[in-house]
Amino acid sequence: MGGFTLSNLVSKRVGNSAVVTVVEPRERLPFAPAFQWLVFGWRQPETIQRDLTRLSERKNVRIVNAKVEKIDLKGRTVKTPSQTIKYDKLVIALGAELAFDQVSGLEAYSHNAYSLEGALKLREAMINFNGGTIAMGISRLPIKCPPAPYELALLLEEHFRRAKKRIEIHFFTPEPHPVPAAGSVIGKQVERLLNQRGIKYLSKTKLAKVERDKVVFENGSELKYDILVTTPPHRASQVARDAGLTDESGWIPVNPHSLATRHEDVFAIGDITSIETPHGHAPYLPKAGVFAQSQAEVVANNLAVSLTKKGEMKQWGGEGSCYLQVAKSESAFLKGSFLSNPPRLEFHPPRRKWFLEKLRLEKEWLKLN
Repeated sequence: MGGFTLSNLVSKRVGNSAVVTVVEPRERLPFAPAFQWLVFGWRQPETIQRDLTRLSERKNVRIVNAKVEKIDLKGRTVKTPSQTIKYDKLVIALGAELAFDQVSGLEAYSHNAYSLEGALKLREAMINFNGGTIAMGISRLPIKCPPAPYELALLLEEHFRRAKKRIEIHFFTPEPHPVPAAGSVIGKQVERLLNQRGIKYLSKTKLAKVERDKVVFENGSELKYDILVTTPPHRASQVARDAGLTDESGWIPVNPHSLATRHEDVFAIGDITSIETPHGHAPYLPKAGVFAQSQAEVVANNLAVSLTKKGEMKQWGGEGSCYLQVAKSESAFLKGSFLSNPPRLEFHPPRRKWFLEKLRLEKEWLKLN
C-alpha cells in the first residue's frame, strides 16, 4: 500500500525531472485489509486487486516485474534476476514477510488470513466445519495491523452463531492485552467485546509449537483444537537484512518525521520500518497500512520538492486510525497520534457508520490514480 501510493504520487509531482522505477514482482496488488472479507465470501480475489497498468502508462514510470535480489548501498544499485538498476534516491517498501519456520508445525497445521491463498483456504475449511473448538492466536510480535486478529475472531464467532453451529473460540496472545500500542484502556474495551461474545481470552500466552490436534505454549499448558487460525511471525525481508539496513529490532530504523534511514538518499516506509515511540504503551510504532500510506505521502512530497525545487518539505506526525470490524456491517473505530507524549488515543464503539467508512477507504485505494 505504501509503495504504490508513493510511486503514484511522486511520479505525478516530478514530471520530467526524474524517472520513477518500481520494482514489484506482482502484476496485481491486493488490498490486504479485505483478506478477511475473502474468508466469508464477501469479496472475490479479482475484486480486491488493482493492476499496475495505469501507473505504467506514465512516461516517467518504469515497471520492473521482478523480485529484488540485492540492495547495494555503496554502489547505489538494486539487483533483480535480470538486471542491475542504479538509483539516485531509494525508497524501500518491502513490507513484512511471514516467517512460519519460527514455530514448529505452524505452517503445516494452521490457517491464516494474511494472503489471498491463506484466506481462500480458511474459507474452504470454514465451509466444511460443523462445529467444535477454534483456537486462534498471535504467535509472535510485532505483527501488522494489530487489531486484525481480534477482528477475525469476532467475525468468526458471528458467522458460526448465525449458521447455528456450536463452536468455542479460544484466543491466545503474548500481549498483555489487545492492541497494546493503544494503551490498556482501549485494550480493555476490545477485551470486553471478546468477552461479550463468549470468546475465551488468554493473554501473556506465547506459542511454543503446533501439533496436529493441539497447540503447546511456553508455560507448558496445551490447548486442543479442531481448527487453528494464527497470525504467523513476521520479519523483515532477507534482502533488507543482507544489505545491513536492519538493527537489533529486526527492522529498518528510520527518522520518524522524514522516514530517512541511516544511509544517504535511502528511505523506508510501512511495515518494514522500526520507529521508536516516546511513551510506554509499546516500544515501537505498530505496523499498519494507514501508516504506510501517510508515510508515502510525506516521502513523495519531499522527494518531489528536492527534485523540482517547488513546494515545501513536510514531516510525518505519527497519526493513524483503523476500523475494528465486529460484525458483517458494523465496526469500531480506533484513532491516535502515536508519536506524541502522552499519545492521544480514541476508541469509538461499534457503529454502522464506521463500517461504511471502511468501505469508502477500500474504494478509494482500488481507484487511486
